Amino acid sequence: MKGLLLCALALAFAMVTTHAQLQYCEKRCGKQADGMECPNNLCCSKDGYCGLGVNYCSPAAGCQSGACSDNKICGAQAGGAFQHGYCGLGPEFCGVRCQNGACSMDRPCGNKANGARCTNNYCCSPNGSCGLGKDYCGTGCQSGACYTPSFLANILKCVP
Repeated sequence: MKGLLLCALALAFAMVTTHAQLQYCEKRCGKQADGMECPNNLCCSKDGYCGLGVNYCSPAAGCQSGACSDNKICGAQAGGAFQHGYCGLGPEFCGVRCQNGACSMDRPCGNKANGARCTNNYCCSPNGSCGLGKDYCGTGCQSGACYTPSFLANILKCVP
Protein backbone atom coordinates (compact mmCIF):
# COMPACT_ATOMS: atom_id res chain seq x y z
CA MET A 1 0.00 0.00 0.00
CA LYS A 2 2.89 2.38 0.83
CA GLY A 3 4.39 1.68 -2.60
CA LEU A 4 1.13 2.54 -4.33
CA LEU A 5 0.82 5.76 -2.34
CA LEU A 6 4.42 6.78 -3.15
CA CYS A 7 3.85 6.01 -6.82
CA ALA A 8 0.68 8.15 -6.84
CA LEU A 9 2.54 11.04 -5.17
CA ALA A 10 5.42 10.79 -7.66
CA LEU A 11 2.97 10.81 -10.56
CA ALA A 12 1.12 13.83 -9.14
CA PHE A 13 4.43 15.69 -8.67
CA ALA A 14 5.47 14.88 -12.24
CA MET A 15 2.16 16.25 -13.54
CA VAL A 16 2.57 19.48 -11.54
CA THR A 17 6.15 19.87 -12.77
CA THR A 18 5.10 19.31 -16.39
CA HIS A 19 2.29 21.85 -16.06
CA ALA A 20 4.70 24.41 -14.60
CA GLN A 21 7.06 23.96 -17.56
CA LEU A 22 4.20 24.64 -19.97
CA GLN A 23 2.92 27.66 -18.07
CA TYR A 24 4.24 30.02 -20.76
CA CYS A 25 1.80 28.47 -23.23
CA GLU A 26 -1.11 29.19 -20.93
CA LYS A 27 -1.19 32.94 -21.71
CA ARG A 28 -4.80 33.91 -22.44
CA CYS A 29 -5.85 36.17 -25.28
CA GLY A 30 -8.72 37.19 -27.54
CA LYS A 31 -12.37 37.31 -26.58
CA GLN A 32 -11.65 34.96 -23.68
CA ALA A 33 -9.32 37.58 -22.17
CA ASP A 34 -11.06 40.89 -22.89
CA GLY A 35 -9.34 41.29 -26.27
CA MET A 36 -5.76 40.88 -25.02
CA GLU A 37 -3.21 40.18 -27.77
CA CYS A 38 -0.31 37.74 -27.57
CA PRO A 39 3.28 39.03 -27.27
CA ASN A 40 5.88 38.76 -30.04
CA ASN A 41 3.39 38.20 -32.89
CA LEU A 42 2.26 34.86 -31.47
CA CYS A 43 -1.17 33.73 -32.65
CA CYS A 44 -4.27 33.66 -30.46
CA SER A 45 -6.15 30.38 -30.92
CA LYS A 46 -9.94 30.07 -31.11
CA ASP A 47 -9.84 28.94 -27.47
CA GLY A 48 -7.92 32.03 -26.37
CA TYR A 49 -4.36 30.70 -25.94
CA CYS A 50 -1.12 32.12 -27.37
CA GLY A 51 1.13 29.93 -29.49
CA LEU A 52 2.49 29.00 -32.90
CA GLY A 53 1.51 26.41 -35.49
CA VAL A 54 -1.62 25.44 -37.37
CA ASN A 55 -3.76 25.00 -34.25
CA TYR A 56 -3.04 28.61 -33.24
CA CYS A 57 -2.39 30.50 -36.49
CA SER A 58 -4.75 29.02 -39.07
CA PRO A 59 -7.84 31.13 -39.71
CA ALA A 60 -9.63 27.85 -40.51
CA ALA A 61 -8.87 26.76 -36.93
CA GLY A 62 -10.24 30.05 -35.58
CA CYS A 63 -7.11 32.20 -35.10
CA GLN A 64 -8.28 35.42 -33.43
CA SER A 65 -5.20 37.65 -33.74
CA GLY A 66 -1.44 37.69 -34.23
CA ALA A 67 0.31 36.25 -37.28
CA CYS A 68 -2.78 34.38 -38.52
CA SER A 69 -2.24 33.16 -42.07
CA ASP A 70 -3.66 30.83 -44.69
CA ASN A 71 -2.80 32.81 -47.81
CA LYS A 72 -5.81 35.00 -47.17
CA ILE A 73 -7.01 37.17 -50.02
CA CYS A 74 -6.20 40.78 -49.26
CA GLY A 75 -4.67 43.80 -50.93
CA ALA A 76 -6.90 45.83 -53.22
CA GLN A 77 -9.37 42.94 -53.05
CA ALA A 78 -9.73 43.00 -49.27
CA GLY A 79 -7.39 45.52 -47.64
CA GLY A 80 -4.07 43.74 -46.92
CA ALA A 81 -0.67 43.37 -48.61
CA PHE A 82 0.72 41.91 -51.94
CA GLN A 83 0.49 42.62 -55.62
CA HIS A 84 -1.67 39.62 -56.48
CA GLY A 85 -3.97 40.02 -53.49
CA TYR A 86 -2.41 37.50 -51.10
CA CYS A 87 -1.31 38.30 -47.55
CA GLY A 88 2.11 37.40 -46.24
CA LEU A 89 5.32 38.53 -44.60
CA GLY A 90 8.80 39.25 -45.89
CA PRO A 91 10.13 41.22 -48.88
CA GLU A 92 7.90 39.45 -51.43
CA PHE A 93 4.76 40.60 -49.63
CA CYS A 94 5.87 43.75 -47.80
CA GLY A 95 8.34 45.15 -50.31
CA VAL A 96 8.04 47.43 -53.32
CA ARG A 97 4.74 45.98 -54.58
CA CYS A 98 2.98 45.94 -51.22
CA GLN A 99 -0.51 47.41 -51.69
CA ASN A 100 -1.26 48.40 -48.10
CA GLY A 101 -1.23 47.08 -44.53
CA ALA A 102 2.13 46.48 -42.88
CA CYS A 103 4.25 47.53 -45.85
CA SER A 104 7.59 47.68 -44.15
CA MET A 105 10.56 47.71 -46.49
CA ASP A 106 10.81 51.50 -46.72
CA ARG A 107 9.79 52.29 -43.15
CA PRO A 108 12.68 53.60 -41.01
CA CYS A 109 12.81 52.80 -37.30
CA GLY A 110 15.07 52.85 -34.27
CA ASN A 111 18.29 54.82 -34.52
CA LYS A 112 17.39 55.96 -38.08
CA ALA A 113 14.04 57.41 -37.02
CA ASN A 114 14.45 58.98 -33.58
CA GLY A 115 13.58 55.69 -31.87
CA ALA A 116 10.35 55.10 -33.83
CA ARG A 117 8.97 51.57 -33.49
CA CYS A 118 7.64 49.38 -36.29
CA THR A 119 3.93 48.71 -36.66
CA ASN A 120 2.44 45.29 -35.82
CA ASN A 121 5.31 44.56 -33.40
CA TYR A 122 7.62 43.95 -36.38
CA CYS A 123 11.32 43.95 -35.60
CA CYS A 124 13.53 46.97 -36.13
CA SER A 125 16.76 45.68 -37.68
CA PRO A 126 20.24 46.85 -36.70
CA ASN A 127 20.27 49.11 -39.79
CA GLY A 128 16.94 50.72 -38.89
CA SER A 129 14.32 49.05 -41.11
CA CYS A 130 11.17 47.11 -40.19
CA GLY A 131 10.52 43.46 -40.97
CA LEU A 132 10.49 39.90 -39.70
CA GLY A 133 13.04 37.10 -39.84
CA LYS A 134 16.59 36.69 -38.59
CA ASP A 135 17.94 39.74 -40.45
CA TYR A 136 15.47 41.96 -38.60
CA CYS A 137 14.77 40.10 -35.33
CA GLY A 138 18.17 38.49 -34.72
CA THR A 139 21.39 39.94 -33.34
CA GLY A 140 21.25 43.72 -33.07
CA CYS A 141 17.45 43.96 -33.25
CA GLN A 142 16.45 47.34 -31.77
CA SER A 143 12.76 46.79 -30.91
CA GLY A 144 9.69 44.69 -31.66
CA ALA A 145 9.50 40.89 -31.56
CA CYS A 146 13.30 40.48 -31.30
CA TYR A 147 14.68 36.97 -30.94
CA THR A 148 16.12 36.67 -27.45
CA PRO A 149 17.40 33.46 -25.88
CA SER A 150 14.58 33.45 -23.31
CA PHE A 151 11.90 34.13 -25.95
CA LEU A 152 13.18 31.33 -28.20
CA ALA A 153 13.45 28.90 -25.28
CA ASN A 154 9.87 29.65 -24.27
CA ILE A 155 8.61 29.22 -27.84
CA LEU A 156 10.31 25.83 -28.10
CA LYS A 157 8.44 24.73 -24.97
CA CYS A 158 5.16 25.54 -26.71
CA VAL A 159 5.81 23.61 -29.93
CA PRO A 160 4.29 20.12 -29.75
